[in-house]
Amino acid sequence: MQPYWVEFKNHKPGTVDANDEAEAKEIASAITKDEVISASILPYGAHPRLDKANRGGDFCFDPEQCKGRSSCPRRYACSE
Repeated sequence: MQPYWVEFKNHKPGTVDANDEAEAKEIASAITKDEVISASILPYGAHPRLDKANRGGDFCFDPEQCKGRSSCPRRYACSE
């Protein structure tokens, strides 16, 4: 499972965990009842979370910058 940042036509974006992009879109659409515009992988989950799953923690502080990446683009760890 991988976290995905999902963007919608009329709903605020959020995170769902899924096996692939198609599944992420399906899950998010079922939860929000809105049309999905895009779903992009995230290195970590982010808030808001749309599903109940939280397998790896929601550590991504800037999902708009991180979407589509498999690792965090920050030069330093968030804890430093």
